[in-house]
Amino acid sequence: MAIKNVVVIGGAGRLGPSIVETLVASPHGYSVSVLSRESSKYEPQAGIKLLKTDYTHESLVAALKGQDAVISAIGAAGVSSQAKVIDAAIAAGVKRFIPSEFGSDTTNPLTLEYFPGWAEKVEIRKYLESKKDQIEYTVIFNGLFFDWGIQVGFLGINTAEKTARVNTKYKDVAVSATNLSDIGTAVAQALSPAIAAKTANQTLRIHTLTASQADIVAAFEAASGSKYIVHEIDLDAEFTAAQQKLQQGDFSGVGALITRAMVDPRTGNNFEQAGTLSNELLELPAQGLKQTVQALV
Repeated sequence: MAIKNVVVIGGAGRLGPSIVETLVASPHGYSVSVLSRESSKYEPQAGIKLLKTDYTHESLVAALKGQDAVISAIGAAGVSSQAKVIDAAIAAGVKRFIPSEFGSDTTNPLTLEYFPGWAEKVEIRKYLESKKDQIEYTVIFNGLFFDWGIQVGFLGINTAEKTARVNTKYKDVAVSATNLSDIGTAVAQALSPAIAAKTANQTLRIHTLTASQADIVAAFEAASGSKYIVHEIDLDAEFTAAQQKLQQGDFSGVGALITRAMVDPRTGNNFEQAGTLSNELLELPAQGLKQTVQALV
């Protein structure tokens, strides 16, 4: 039976809006809902149903009744709460659950050595896998959030001031990165009638592009016609400082932990090089660096 009724958790977060918008615009005719806490002031756009819950089992089951798939884009603080949603989804008869993985590939144990905060994602993924005889799952990894990372400065590019923070030692290490809208498209495609059976109980890896920091700086210089001022940084030193902060409960250095994990080739975050890309399966074209950057300058 085709997946038609889909509900998104975290519809107001960083990634959620792109998933919701893409599902609504999809030619596959999804009926889209957003699940939110009763205390939330979130108001969805016209045509999207809002499902309220107090996150008790009974409330979640009632909210998820009639849904075919749950897509979780919940933020880091709520990752562990997905277990109770999975249980409720099973009780409600939901067919498919997509957990809030989106980002670095956490299937490699080495990633947790760089950032232990991903452990909860791993626990949820393993819990979901253990329930595969009761509910299907699809896990999606997309590497870095490219357009978002440029816009908020996470990737070290300042388009207004034409400056770039470059990790000197790792500037030539290429990693996978994906635009938010492409992640939304991947979700919509993974649940589509022609592809859903192929993505059941599967781990998928996608990208919009694969590039190094040096590639990215060069692309922005070419697109803008301006030379960028490059500030070289020592990522290893930032990583060590971030580890010390984390031990004290300070999460302000998490960006350095994530970046260091991404640029270690052993973590497998260059999906193209590893031969693990699912773009072809999802009929998701890779836009490439040049075209993506031109849209951002």
